[in-house]
Amino acid sequence: MKSTLASAACFIAIYTTSAIAQQNDAELVQQVVQSAYVDGFANLTNIPAFEKSFHPTFEMLWLKDQQVEKTTIAQWSEGVKRRVARAGTKPSVLFTSKFVLIDVTGAVAVAKLELYEADKLSYTDYLSLYKFADGWKIVSKVGHSHT
Repeated sequence: MKSTLASAACFIAIYTTSAIAQQNDAELVQQVVQSAYVDGFANLTNIPAFEKSFHPTFEMLWLKDQQVEKTTIAQWSEGVKRRVARAGTKPSVLFTSKFVLIDVTGAVAVAKLELYEADKLSYTDYLSLYKFADGWKIVSKVGHSHT
């Protein structure tokens, strides 16, 4: 009986510790996506987070004429630089975000979020992340444009 209670207590302790770690990771994933993707990429208000939080092998995948096309982080970064140059020193915040799902398993995570422009749903995006020694990094993106 004592060993059964001890085993149950040990299981609960491990499960609770794991659940807390997973919750903390989910919060970290949301922070990375918000600062790097929403604030950095979409709104151009946090370019350092954009540059720091996307992995060098990042790819965005999208459909064009029923073919999967790829955009690398280098190509995406050039587009961001052009947008920053056009926006000047005071970029306007265009998008607000709603996190629909954050799912973390070990060192992998996925975030589903909706981006709204003037309260109108514009995009639903799915971002994949891996946890590295220096934190969570966005490694890929697929999405749907509602426009």
